[in-house]
Amino acid sequence: MLKRILFDPAFLFLVAINVYCIWYYQNNPDEFNTIVFLYWGQSVLIGLFNFIDILTVKNVIPGSMELNDSSVKNNSKTKGCAATFFAVHYGTFHLAYGIFILVYTKFKIDFHFVLIGMVAFSLNLIIQFIRQKQWQQTHAVNLGAMFFLPYLRIIPMHLMILGPVFLHWQASTIFLVLKTVADVIMYLITSPIHKPDIIINKT
Repeated sequence: MLKRILFDPAFLFLVAINVYCIWYYQNNPDEFNTIVFLYWGQSVLIGLFNFIDILTVKNVIPGSMELNDSSVKNNSKTKGCAATFFAVHYGTFHLAYGIFILVYTKFKIDFHFVLIGMVAFSLNLIIQFIRQKQWQQTHAVNLGAMFFLPYLRIIPMHLMILGPVFLHWQASTIFLVLKTVADVIMYLITSPIHKPDIIINKT
């Protein structure tokens, strides 16, 4: 298990990005708003890739989720409805959240750094997405778990970040480190490569 984690490129890339963000803040202590907005962008990317994942999943466990009081079936209509519902629900939350961050920070954000960070997080998620699709070729997926796991991953991440900004807690570096730890732990929990019993079941 440990060897598989240490040789997981998505895991190593995720750690490297977060460490770089900590280093960036240490050298630019007035740019904490930039870090917050970057992690908002990371959340958006997680949602986007999850939307595509739901839409393109090959095998769904029948009855693993309910839509309109009906259990889901393994067909394209079900996947399309679930993906659309997720996009609206997750997207609306992040739209309001993003506007709030921009208004609160008065747009005092280094968007160049955010762009670089978004590209890095995108590469990380692409690696993870490819590996998930390979895994799904031989496993059926719990659609309900796919729908809710992105929330499980981003909630602790943002609780760690919003404390210093909106509650005026001190020692922001500590919270960035805790965010990194939370991000890594949630990645390991939600990744079907490392925790298959949570997300998928063999057909």
